[in-house]
Amino acid sequence: MSYHIYTTDAIILKRTPIGEANAYFHILTEDFGLIIASAQAVRKSISKLRPALQEYSLVSISCVKGKNGWKVTNVVEKNNLFFSVPVFARHVMAQVVSVILKMIPGEASHPEIFQTVRTGFEFLVSVANQSAEARAKAERDIPNFECLIVLRILYHLGYVVWGDHTKEFLKNTQEWNDDILNNISVQKKEVIALINKALEASQL
Repeated sequence: MSYHIYTTDAIILKRTPIGEANAYFHILTEDFGLIIASAQAVRKSISKLRPALQEYSLVSISCVKGKNGWKVTNVVEKNNLFFSVPVFARHVMAQVVSVILKMIPGEASHPEIFQTVRTGFEFLVSVANQSAEARAKAERDIPNFECLIVLRILYHLGYVVWGDHTKEFLKNTQEWNDDILNNISVQKKEVIALINKALEASQL
């Protein structure tokens, strides 16, 4: 029996070893939402899939879907975001991935969430190439970035509504700059309250 091959841009969120050489991957895809896919013999040094299937890698991934779920057939790495961001930003990436794994229902298409996360992480990557002064400011702004990206993810999932305290941050959920982060800082108390309320409403 032949299976259709689905190809989409994706971010590898989590890797779980299975058996001697296999692994399962939690993958945020642009077209299919959050999926769990297996890869055979991927932990062997000779595996062609191994280099690209690293956590926090931005990839183009091809999978088939059979009766036992998704299986990775090919993957092309575009950027390992984890190693491209400044060290101080890696913790917040892990926090964001934790929110995604808890909040996003599997295999429900959320291209807007994928683009929000992708552009957000790429914004962190851009910080690495800035001056020492700019990197120092970015480090101070990391808590504001975390609030902003989590707020936007919860908005796309329907847990945060458009309103006076949110519209400035939600009108373009792929825009990241110093002005937005500064404004988050000014409204930090209100934004955190909205996030906490959303997390409580999710009952997760």
